[in-house]
Amino acid sequence: MSKKGLITPQFYRFIKEVAANNNREWFKLHKDVYEKDVFYPFKELICQVIDLMQQIDPAIQIDYKQAAFRFYRDTRFSKDKSPYKLWMGAAVSRNGRKNTRYPEIYFQFGPGENFIAGGLYRPDKDTLYIIREKIAKNPEEFEAILHDKRILKQFPDGFKGERNKRLPVKQWQELAKTYPFLLNKQFYTIRYYTPDEILNQDNLAVFIVRHYQAMQKFNEWLLALY
Repeated sequence: MSKKGLITPQFYRFIKEVAANNNREWFKLHKDVYEKDVFYPFKELICQVIDLMQQIDPAIQIDYKQAAFRFYRDTRFSKDKSPYKLWMGAAVSRNGRKNTRYPEIYFQFGPGENFIAGGLYRPDKDTLYIIREKIAKNPEEFEAILHDKRILKQFPDGFKGERNKRLPVKQWQELAKTYPFLLNKQFYTIRYYTPDEILNQDNLAVFIVRHYQAMQKFNEWLLALY
């Protein structure tokens, strides 16, 4: 299978068919098509991304199962009982999809939405405290990262993330009046693409990893915490 052919029109076509037939009976009859056109191509893409990421950070020692999100939805606590997602997604980092502290690259492809994201999407409580502590010591350094030209070239919308209204340290609350990014609970970037832009990549794995490489200043800053 060629690298350009990992994600094909058939990939998108099948997921569109799932959207119109989102039930277990239909899926069971078409599972072989899912495996051929969706599962195995996406698995190979994940493996290629992991291989490339390990060249950048040898501490990334995960397999595709640790990176991939399940196509099957957990409907136990959802009003929507549709059993299948309408996208395929994966997060590559030192801790795979369960990452809460290291820089990562996340990619998600489907007919309705295609994007690649970098940064740190779900820091745990302790990690967030450490991040804010470091920002507070040198907010100008972090502000410079937020405006890094290489990051903004790849992610024109810059950093995103939900924010707290209050901070646990009084001095931080005062500092946040000047540096509001101290309130962030997340520190991530995201770039949306059309299906055609994904299909037309000569090497999709390399294209994905370039987004991580563009985040170098943030990645190094975050890894320096540990």
